[in-house]
Amino acid sequence: MPVAALALCFTVGLAVHAAKTGRFSPWGWIVIFLPPLGGIAYLLVEVLPELLGSPRGRKAQRAIALGVNPEKTYRLLRDQVLDADTVANRARFAEECAALGKWQEAREQYDEIVRRPNGDEPVFRIALAEADLELGRPADALATLDDLAAREPDHASARADLLRARALAGTGRTAEACDAFETISRHHYSYEARARLAAVLAAGGQPEDARRVAREVLDRLRRAPGHVRKLQASWGHLAEEVLRRT
Repeated sequence: MPVAALALCFTVGLAVHAAKTGRFSPWGWIVIFLPPLGGIAYLLVEVLPELLGSPRGRKAQRAIALGVNPEKTYRLLRDQVLDADTVANRARFAEECAALGKWQEAREQYDEIVRRPNGDEPVFRIALAEADLELGRPADALATLDDLAAREPDHASARADLLRARALAGTGRTAEACDAFETISRHHYSYEARARLAAVLAAGGQPEDARRVAREVLDRLRRAPGHVRKLQASWGHLAEEVLRRT
């Protein structure tokens, strides 16, 4: 049988399978309009994990599904909020929005969460501040974090500390931002904190200090294990950008 005929049978068979199992939208269209990659993806995402039924299979299913249909989980979680408007459902949806870079939606969810009696938790206020930062609202983020510090003076969070340093920088409080980034670095070395410190120093008219910190970040990355270099690559890029501009 010619290869073209085999490919056609493969595509038709998978499309029929998708229709019979209630998966035609979107999988049927993906199989039909993206042969043969659509069919292969359908096998890997839906058919094989279903047959194997293993935790590894389910993990692989999600990873591949995100590549083929990155907003599938987003839509499912959004529908869950519509079906049951709970803090837990909104929090999961907000996290997914943030992961996809949908910061306005994430902010709306966290803003609603913290207004509820059972949603007034530090983790949600910190997430709200992060969304404001990503949306270019450092003053709002700083207000949220300062309010959290007043409400929960004993609450310690490295994430909140880093966000506050970013908010200080974003509101033009450069000296305070530099002190905050330095404090974070003293407690535990943070590639992000050091790279952001270099950027703040450069923006604040301190090129020599900016270059010193940027070189330190790059030197540490060069000596770090491969997995660390990969994980922290974006902060290495920021340090390189500082060196190019100063």
